[in-house]
Amino acid sequence: MRSIYLLIIIIYICFSTLFAQQTHESAGSASNIFLRSELSTRASAFSGAFTAVSDDENAIFYNPAGLVNMRMAAVALNHTQWFEDITFENIILAYNFDKRLGVGLSVSHMRMPPIQGKDYLGQSTGDISVSSTIFTLGLGYKLHRSFYIGLGVKYFMDNLGSYRANGLAVDAGVYMYTALRGLTWGFSVQNLGSPIRYDMANEPLPLTFRTGLAYKLFSRLVRLAVDVVKPIDRDYYINAGMEFTYNEIFSIRMGNQFSTQNEFTFQPTAGAGLNINKRYIIDYTFYNHVYLGITHKVGFTLRFDLPDKKKYNVRAINSSMHKKLYPPARVSLTTLTDKVLVTWTTVYEARYNVYVRISGNGTWVKLNKSPLRSNKTQFKIPKHKGTYYIAVTSIINDAESAFSKETVLNVD
Repeated sequence: MRSIYLLIIIIYICFSTLFAQQTHESAGSASNIFLRSELSTRASAFSGAFTAVSDDENAIFYNPAGLVNMRMAAVALNHTQWFEDITFENIILAYNFDKRLGVGLSVSHMRMPPIQGKDYLGQSTGDISVSSTIFTLGLGYKLHRSFYIGLGVKYFMDNLGSYRANGLAVDAGVYMYTALRGLTWGFSVQNLGSPIRYDMANEPLPLTFRTGLAYKLFSRLVRLAVDVVKPIDRDYYINAGMEFTYNEIFSIRMGNQFSTQNEFTFQPTAGAGLNINKRYIIDYTFYNHVYLGITHKVGFTLRFDLPDKKKYNVRAINSSMHKKLYPPARVSLTTLTDKVLVTWTTVYEARYNVYVRISGNGTWVKLNKSPLRSNKTQFKIPKHKGTYYIAVTSIINDAESAFSKETVLNVD
């Protein structure tokens, strides 16, 4: 970890030097504002405080290092209805290869209604079309089990009536699980690149620096996040947000942006998400900008396993892996009205399988269809009397641990 902390210090020094130079040269002027638009429905509900969250395909817009956090392949669609009938659309394709390399590809498009052009005499010259398109390739790589790095490359095209421009921009980021369980840290620099030319003028890209913290609490039911953001052409501002998730099915999100520019303004965001069978996700965000009015965002995500993805199999795990990967240390049972609640101690960065077998039968049966992310699950009390044994395994990087110590359930 000592080398990782040294790397973090080097990153801060390099980007701080670059930031100071760019701010002096470019304050008050930045082109292609679409490059820093809020394109993710879910992240917008956090008010954009997503740099240290970055746990799904939306990381491609905030911190590409977070693409490593994806667990399944994903196809995501987002639609934004902005003021004056301006719309943003984007699609994301993302996948995590062998839990070490996360890859995302996004295509985003902004469209404005035609603008009526006029000459210096005020006479109509026809409609002017305005649009912008961005192609983004994001890569996240796991250097260490708690430290990821990421890189994003953008190719953008601007259409401003008779003026057209295109260019390249680069994003870079780091993501780290800190020593405090549940606390993550992220840092990214966005839109590094050469100025682009519109007609006779060269305009700098909207270079932006972001850093943030995110914290999970109450057994991961609640996530708090805060970002400090500094663009080159305005003062820094702070985004803060939270997400409450019930039973990994329904989420409520809210956030606010605190700005030091001009007077203090209260600009809250609110949103919700519905996760159906952990595969079909619907998100909605509402935002009332103090100057630009109401914005609606809708997103749909499909998550799936690729056909050749490895299946978890206890017998297929090499015995040497058991020396490094440990099962939960303690498994507890709580009998409810007609169900049994199983809880266990958390294993860092692990998912879990829960198994049961009946006395006299050595065959273990897995209770969950897919690996669990939380450290608890429920199942109905068996109808048949007998003694049941329950054990839990940990899963990290497609490797499954040995069974935990068995817990006994007696059904009379």
